[in-house]
Amino acid sequence: MTKERFIYFVEGETEKLLVNTLKSEMKLIESGSVKKFNVIQDLIKNSNLIDIKPGYIVILIFDTDVQNTDILLKNINILNKSSIIKDVICIPQVLNFEDELIRSCSIKKIIELTSSKSVKDFKRDFCKFTPIRLKSTLEKRKFDIDLLWNQNPKGDFKTIENKSKKIKNK
Repeated sequence: MTKERFIYFVEGETEKLLVNTLKSEMKLIESGSVKKFNVIQDLIKNSNLIDIKPGYIVILIFDTDVQNTDILLKNINILNKSSIIKDVICIPQVLNFEDELIRSCSIKKIIELTSSKSVKDFKRDFCKFTPIRLKSTLEKRKFDIDLLWNQNPKGDFKTIENKSKKIKNK
């Protein structure tokens, strides 16, 4: 049996750190490379696919707190039409990264995770974590992988099914 090969396209540095921690330190999701690329705002070009070898599965992780899905739908179509891509897995963050972490940890406010002084400081403070420290922090906050990326979006994103179960290790 051949091992699937995955590549994650994530919106920003916070998602990149989380995905790297979940796959490498915690072994909770499938292993693969991680590229920072906002599939909601930026159209995928051939140069974005240059590192992808035939047979890869592309995972798109994106926020759903915006109102326009035009570029996202174009990107999904581009990837689905590509002869080198085996599959495209969409993982909508309902509504955004912070909401997903609040839902999957025993915290009421996102600043509790990083001990940030304000919501504005959260992303900066989160990005200061090493993967090992983030793993420890998530474990202390009773992180539950089953609660992360477990909702289907509403509104403009309702047609995009959340397929996170395909990458979660159980």
